[in-house]
Amino acid sequence: MSESTYLGRNISIAYRLSNRFYDRVLSPYQIGCGQQFFLLRIYENQGISMYDLARMGRFDKGTVTRAVQKLEEQGYVRCVPDERDKRVRRLYTADMVEPIAKAVNEARKQWNEYLTRGMTPEEAEMARTLLYRIAENAMSAVEREERET
Repeated sequence: MSESTYLGRNISIAYRLSNRFYDRVLSPYQIGCGQQFFLLRIYENQGISMYDLARMGRFDKGTVTRAVQKLEEQGYVRCVPDERDKRVRRLYTADMVEPIAKAVNEARKQWNEYLTRGMTPEEAEMARTLLYRIAENAMSAVEREERET
């Protein structure tokens, strides 16, 4: 397989350029590609647990902990122990996050427009469907490999 047809290479390029885009566009809020997912999920799911946040994005606990700590240090997120189970921490966004969440959503919309430029609506939907399937296949493969080792 030639380097230009290697699927992982193109996914990697798109991922790295996406990170650069988000880092630049979201820099006025001192958040970047690493925090934008977490901030939006917490904003949209007030009271979500760190465990559920990790599952939602298929992240490991360490990644979630570091991202949430950074958001907490910036005053964007607060962690509250669950009333019934003190081991569980519930996450809530501060009031100041609403305009930031809107900016993040606008950035995501803009990036999607960049990525699908020149595609018909059907091609853009096909790309979304195929990338979703690729992600599911990747998760299944890694889970299978981890079970076998």
